[in-house]
Amino acid sequence: MNRLSRRRPCPTFLLTALAASLCLGGCADDSAGQSATASASSSTSTGEPSDTSSTSETSSSGSGSGTGTSSTSSTGEPSCEDPKTLEIRELFTVGDPQETLEIAACTGDRWYFVGASESTLEITLRGATSGVQALVAYPDLSPNEAASEPLGGPLSSADNEPATLSFAVPRSGEFVLDVTPKIAEEGATYGLEIRCVDGCERETTRFPMLWVHGWTGFENIGPLTYFFGVRDHIEPLGFPMSIAVLDPYNSSEVRGEELALQIDDALQDWRARKLDLIGHSQGGIDSRYAISSLGYGDRVSVLLTVATPHRGTYIMDLALGLVPGGAEEALAFLLNLLGAVSADAQSDAKASFYSLSETHMKGQFNPHNPDDANVVYISYTGRTCAAIDFLDPKKMCDDYVDPLLLAGYNILKIAQGPSDGLVTIESAKWGDYRGEMIADHIDEVGQIAGVTDPNFDHRAWYLKRVRDLAVEGH
Repeated sequence: MNRLSRRRPCPTFLLTALAASLCLGGCADDSAGQSATASASSSTSTGEPSDTSSTSETSSSGSGSGTGTSSTSSTGEPSCEDPKTLEIRELFTVGDPQETLEIAACTGDRWYFVGASESTLEITLRGATSGVQALVAYPDLSPNEAASEPLGGPLSSADNEPATLSFAVPRSGEFVLDVTPKIAEEGATYGLEIRCVDGCERETTRFPMLWVHGWTGFENIGPLTYFFGVRDHIEPLGFPMSIAVLDPYNSSEVRGEELALQIDDALQDWRARKLDLIGHSQGGIDSRYAISSLGYGDRVSVLLTVATPHRGTYIMDLALGLVPGGAEEALAFLLNLLGAVSADAQSDAKASFYSLSETHMKGQFNPHNPDDANVVYISYTGRTCAAIDFLDPKKMCDDYVDPLLLAGYNILKIAQGPSDGLVTIESAKWGDYRGEMIADHIDEVGQIAGVTDPNFDHRAWYLKRVRDLAVEGH
C-alpha cells in the first residue's frame, strides 16, 4: 500500500473529501496509471525523421549537460561518437517563442516546460537547413529512455518548414522537450514555440507539492483532515498535490525517515524530478531533516514552512524539565492538546516534544542540518492574542487565541513574547521570512472543522501561497 496519500487529477474533478484522522489528511491513494494523447503534423517534405535513439546523455538522470563527444574523420570533418549529451536549457516559457536557437555539433538541447492537466499545448518546431527533430517526455527519464517512451513526437522540421505537435497534458507539472540535429555532426539552428490552445485557465506549479502535517488531532476534533478543506479548494484548479502520512507524534528523525520514503513515492507517482514541500509545525522540521541529514536536497525545489519552530519552542523545554518552571502545567497542556494519548504512545509524544525543544533545535538539530543550497526556504507564522490583550494596541491583536491554546499562549507571552499559542514568531522565521497570518496554531490549518477567525480565510491564504510558488518557478 502506498505510504502517501495522493489523488491523480481526473477529467471531471468530482473530488470527494474522505474522513480520516487529523494527521492523515483524509486522502485517497490512486495507483492507476494515466496516458497522454498527442498528435503530430509536419509540413516538411524531407520524409521520416532520423533515428531519435541518437539522443542520449552520459548521465542516466537526464539532468547533465555537456558538448558531446566528437572526433575527426579521415576527411577532416567532425564525427560524433555515442553517447552524446544534451545541454540543459532550463525552463521554456509557454507563450514566449524563441528564434535562432543554436545546437553545437554532436549535442542536443533539453528544454523543460510546464503544463496543467486537462489543457492542450501546441508545440511548433522550425528547423533550418538540414533540420532538427524533437520529442516530449516525462522529466524523470534520461534522453535514451525518453526516446523509448515519448509522450509526443518525434517531431521533424527542416528548411524552416514548421512542424506542429498537439500535446494533451496528462498530468500537471513539468515535462521535457528533447531537440537534436538531424545530422549530428553539423549541429543545427532552430526556432521553438509552445502555446496553450485549450484549458488555458488551468493552473499548476512546476513541481508537485507534498504537504507535511504536524501533530495529530487536537482534543475533540474527531475524524477531520489536517489541512482542512485545502486540498478540495486547490487541487480542482489543476495544482498537483500529495499528502504525507507520518507517525502522529514522534521524533523528527523518525518522521523524517518516513517522509523521505514518501518523497520517493511521490516522485515516482508524479514522474517528477523534484517536489515542493509545504510543512506545518513539526512537518517543517521533518522536511529539513529529510533534506539535510538524508540528502534529499536534490529532489526538493522549495520548502515552505508555516509556524514551524525552527529554533524550538520554550513550552517543550518547560514540560520536559529542561528549564526551571511549571513543568507539570506545561506537560498537561501539551498532552491535552494532543487529545487522548495512550500510555504506550506517551513516550513517542515526549520524543516529539524533545525534537521541538529549544535545547534540541538550537544545540543539536540546527548545527547538524544546515540549509541545502539547492533548496529555497520560505517561512510564515501566525499571531494570536488573549482577549485581555486586545485592549493594548501595541499587541497588534486581530485573532482570539483558541481556548485549547490559551495555556501555551500565556506561557510564551510571559517568557518570550508574541506567538501563535505554540510557536513564537521569532522561532518560525527561517530563510525568506514573508510574514504573519491572522491565526493561532490551530487556525493556521483551518481547525477546528474550518472554523477560524472571521478575518482569516485559510483556504484563500494557502491558494495564494501556491500561486506564489507557481510564479516563482517551483
